[in-house]
Amino acid sequence: MRRKILTICLAAALSGFSGCDLIDDLENELDNTRARKFTVRVENVSMPGTITSDRAGGTVPLSPGAYAVYMGDNPMFHVDQPANNATARIAEDGFPMMKAMDLKNNSKVSMSGTFDSPGGPDMGPALFAGEVSTFTVTAKPGDRLQLQTMFVQSNDWFYAFGDNGLALFNGNSPVSGDMTDKLVLYDAGTETDTAPGTGPYQKPVQDPMATNVGPDDTVNMIRRASDRHPGFTIPAKNMVIKITITPQ
Repeated sequence: MRRKILTICLAAALSGFSGCDLIDDLENELDNTRARKFTVRVENVSMPGTITSDRAGGTVPLSPGAYAVYMGDNPMFHVDQPANNATARIAEDGFPMMKAMDLKNNSKVSMSGTFDSPGGPDMGPALFAGEVSTFTVTAKPGDRLQLQTMFVQSNDWFYAFGDNGLALFNGNSPVSGDMTDKLVLYDAGTETDTAPGTGPYQKPVQDPMATNVGPDDTVNMIRRASDRHPGFTIPAKNMVIKITITPQ
């Protein structure tokens, strides 16, 4: 296909047209023909006793989250740098609206939005044990996916794909299947931490609409939770969350 494009553009150039502009237009058209829709399934797989705590029966609720499809630099956060206010509101309080607005106004983001619980026993937006949320994105080769959702039994932890997000294509082939192993549990570095399911400042023991409650962390940067707190007992990510991606 690219050989055909180059042949057409060379002929156009010899005829006095702009070969470079035509190449750009035809390559954009080629990328559009390769665009695919993906269904992203976010499942809370935690169970009673996943953490040692009476809160939520030892399960780990997941907050409503935000997602973005983008090309280039991660538009949501950077490891070893301070979290912005939008990331802090997800990581501390489980509120994705500020992040959604940031992403909507970001020129390198082609698609973004939020996801939450379909209802469940509490009829609330958080994903409790056994609940599933799905959303659909459209992407083309070179696009990446990033998301953020709070590990609710914490002060300011969130799940996301690595610092560079998740590539949605391997070459021109769409990725498919269980992507949980690509996730990382991060400490946002915005609030002093206690072990999962403990302490007076974690979301389960706050007013549901409260924001920014609790003392500031002395290390104000995003790091892996396990690196930041090697003494805490932190459940494996596949005991809490499962992400499945299915191309359509």
